[in-house]
Amino acid sequence: MKQRHKKIGIIIVVIIVFIAILTFVANYFIEQKIKTTIDDLPESVKIDYAEVDAAVWRGNIKLLSPTITVTGETTNKIILDAKLKAIEINDVGYWDFIFNDKIAIEALVVNELVAKYKHNSVVKNDDYQSSFLDKIKQIVYAEKITINQADILITNYDTDSLILSVPKFNFEVEEFQIDPKAKALNKKIGYNDFALYAENLKWATNEYDDLVVDSMEVTKHQATFKDFKLQTKYSRPEYSARLKKERDHFNLKIKELRLSDMDFGFNKAEQFYFKSKNVLLNSPDAEIYRDKLVADDTSYKLLYGTMLRNLGFELGLNSVEIFEGQIAYLEKVNADKPAGRIAFTAMNATISNFGNNYGDEKMAINVKTTFMENSALEVDWSFKVADTTDQFVFKADLGTLKAQQMNQFTQPNLNVDLNGELKQTYFNISATPISGRIDLKMKYDDFEISILKKNGEEKNKFLSGLANLFVSKDSEEDKKNYRYGEAENVERDVTKSVFNFVWLHIKDGLLSVMTGDGDK
Repeated sequence: MKQRHKKIGIIIVVIIVFIAILTFVANYFIEQKIKTTIDDLPESVKIDYAEVDAAVWRGNIKLLSPTITVTGETTNKIILDAKLKAIEINDVGYWDFIFNDKIAIEALVVNELVAKYKHNSVVKNDDYQSSFLDKIKQIVYAEKITINQADILITNYDTDSLILSVPKFNFEVEEFQIDPKAKALNKKIGYNDFALYAENLKWATNEYDDLVVDSMEVTKHQATFKDFKLQTKYSRPEYSARLKKERDHFNLKIKELRLSDMDFGFNKAEQFYFKSKNVLLNSPDAEIYRDKLVADDTSYKLLYGTMLRNLGFELGLNSVEIFEGQIAYLEKVNADKPAGRIAFTAMNATISNFGNNYGDEKMAINVKTTFMENSALEVDWSFKVADTTDQFVFKADLGTLKAQQMNQFTQPNLNVDLNGELKQTYFNISATPISGRIDLKMKYDDFEISILKKNGEEKNKFLSGLANLFVSKDSEEDKKNYRYGEAENVERDVTKSVFNFVWLHIKDGLLSVMTGDGDK
């Protein structure tokens, strides 16, 4: 019996030794296979590493301290330089690989990636995508892909200027799959859910402006951006010196930008779509400056309906809310005078059906704000994005406004001082992209216009007196509560924005109220 137990023990030891040797050989074989695969990469791709560690029975593979460099095939210039602490692949599905023509893993973990990439704008994004997908011949499935503590920098290929910087980036995606045999683009790449977290993001949106976000969290259905900023990267004088034609100088800050119930991807026509049931802009603060001393931009300005129709992708934001915002517009007309300023504070607004997929439903904008510090203003603006005639209606109700408050804009820009009090102003504009009509009614007291001399300080008594001859001093001269005015065929300047078009209507409406008979 002892002899029999001894033989069994020897067999068990042999089996264990055999398994150990087999495991060592299998691990060695896999490690050598990985090394050979790395060595056989194209000359433009170079991967160095400290060690390859394989655990065949657990299906785990680890590449320690890898560095990856990719060189441009024609320029021999390094376009990607990446260093990592480790790349881990856990629980490789050998059965799927051998019998189902599928690469399946439980997890891919990328730790402490530091990547610098030079983007060549000449190469189209479609070409990158096509090249990537063309190289994949099998279905690839990962239950989870994780990127921990990444530092990503993208610069311009030619100028080395910054395009995107994300010094702290974490990402996780679940049930990720690539199916190269799928015909539709929205079926080639799929996932169940993802979570992205980043800090101190900086993106050069164009040659003049930067987008900066202090922190961002994005999942499949929600997104939150904190301390969101869109800022022109140059000072106002330096910016004006660089411009060949006028362009706004931006300083936009949003305490929090939140998108809820998101849905995005590619539709059956392989067109990208983005939808959200609610977008909230919490405490936006915008200051927009325009230097009119720079050459005019005489290009045709599209109205917002046309711009949305021409986006190139499907957009649908059911509701956009602005909470406690403020905006100031500054316009510099004279070199020796400060810029004129118009301000809106305590702004709360809602926009419904913002996008290009609502058919005959109107996009409606309602704004409640304070104009020039103490005048209540409510605006209703609506149009159908799908309507190619771009007709729109713009209504406003302005409360008590001391005319002197407008002088910070009219004095430097128009050489005009205003005095008196506007008690109530209502107007209704209906327009097309070419022309429009305004109906306006006002209550006002002791209104007076002072036209200034060229120095902007002294009153031109003759011109002021002449102007006031034609202006009704107040709205109650004929014991009427309101004076009425109207203007038809107000012609749009197509080289200027829709807000200039609104102003042209208001100007003609005011002229009609104050110089006409005031009757309805």
